[in-house]
Amino acid sequence: MADLFLRNARIWTGDASSRWAEAALVRDGRFAAVSWMADVDSPSGVEVIDAGGRLVVPGFTDAHAHLLGVGAAKRNADLKGCATLDGAIRRVAERVASTPAGGWVRGAGWDQNDWPGARFPHRRDLDAVAPEHPVVLMHTSGHCYWVNSAALRAANVGRDTAAPVGGAIDVGDDGEPTGILFDAAARLVTEVVPPPTAPERLAALRDGVAHAHALGITCVHAMDAGRGELQALYALRDTGELRLRVRAYLSATRLDEWFDRNLATGDGDDMLRIGGVKFFTDGALGSLTAWMLEPYEGSTDTGLAMQPPEELEQRVRACLDRGLAPAVHAIGDRANRAALDMYERLRDVAPRLPRRIEHAQLLTADDLPRFAALGVVASVQPIHATQDMAKVDRSWGARGRRAYAFASLLASGATLACGSDAPVEDMNPIAGIHAAVTRRNAHGEPFDGWYPGERVSLEAALSAYTRGAAVAAGEADTTGCIAPGRPGDFVVLSHDLFEAADPMRILDACADVTVVGGEVVYRRDEN
Repeated sequence: MADLFLRNARIWTGDASSRWAEAALVRDGRFAAVSWMADVDSPSGVEVIDAGGRLVVPGFTDAHAHLLGVGAAKRNADLKGCATLDGAIRRVAERVASTPAGGWVRGAGWDQNDWPGARFPHRRDLDAVAPEHPVVLMHTSGHCYWVNSAALRAANVGRDTAAPVGGAIDVGDDGEPTGILFDAAARLVTEVVPPPTAPERLAALRDGVAHAHALGITCVHAMDAGRGELQALYALRDTGELRLRVRAYLSATRLDEWFDRNLATGDGDDMLRIGGVKFFTDGALGSLTAWMLEPYEGSTDTGLAMQPPEELEQRVRACLDRGLAPAVHAIGDRANRAALDMYERLRDVAPRLPRRIEHAQLLTADDLPRFAALGVVASVQPIHATQDMAKVDRSWGARGRRAYAFASLLASGATLACGSDAPVEDMNPIAGIHAAVTRRNAHGEPFDGWYPGERVSLEAALSAYTRGAAVAAGEADTTGCIAPGRPGDFVVLSHDLFEAADPMRILDACADVTVVGGEVVYRRDEN
């Protein structure tokens, strides 16, 4: 770890006891002093960063991202932003043209909600451009896959294939699979896709880390990490290449393996630690698999439970008994209620371990105050609110007033931890802060904000990307702010967020310099 002196800065420390400063000294990777310029002499023999009066904030933590997926996405067909089915097909065709005969074509980011008619696509749409290449394309929500006939053949999925618990296979009038696989059913195909090699995983993680650094992110809670991702993270750490703090939340699909290895929350070091285990209660809004108390608008469907609640509770209890903190995905109001009910029953089991609900997208008025009452962190992604608002209006109707209820959660005393869900959405924390503060998309719509009563202050948003994330990981006493003894992580921003007269101008800001443990890991003027 390095020594460094930061001077001539406007430092928002995130420390309630001393909110502002102008200078900071990092020794051996940790803040040794944080003060006003008049109170400190420039030390000799250390690197100096003169911020030139720019805003400096604690390094951002992305409290919910898929780090391996962020890097891997750069190598797959990117279907984000495709406004039509034809546009998505063209991008797939481009990838097919550059893939060896019979090779698998991977991609992600499609969303039928953005296409005219909002209908789900069909395997035949892909067959037209990929008759021989198996194609597997993840929905932007991550809870639905679109595959072609070659992929179905490779997985031996046909009209007689039964969907596993927690999943569904869409079938046409002819009784044949349409190529749309929901949640757990997607594993029927994804498990036969050739896994990335160890070198490919390392390369993808390197790309993901570099991307995070460029956004001012110094820590990531890596969700749903499997054996291969964890091995690659250890490899990067052991060679000194992992210059991003990672808290790994392990995939619940390998629970027995984690138990056999005696892994526990907190295992590791400052750079790489076990955060806990990631569980699922339901699917997602975009794929209409979020688990609901009442049907979706214009439908009789209430979504999917990924597993029986009693089974989920048994597995979460087993984790708590073994020292592993749970992080439970819940989108729909029924899913959130089930997760909160479970946490209430387990409140006396390993009470020192943090509890969190990932997404917490739709809540009832009765359930909202239970987060604070039970000490459950709401791990939310503000960018989902502004990206999904039209879907919420269409699928949840008036219930949308309780969706992405950030201000209400804070008012109830709950802790918010903010992230991106990248690569599902943009990893940029500045975009997330803008969404939380304005409830408007990048085009400024709607002008007054979508359910504007749920907007939060700039300081609340910054805190959710720093201190709140530390609370979620059980590290509130050791990370999350700029203060003596804390890790020397910070970001110098190009624009002062506090001086933006129009909150839309928040989007103008970017990371100029990112520092992890006193080491400069990114400079915008060098990239």
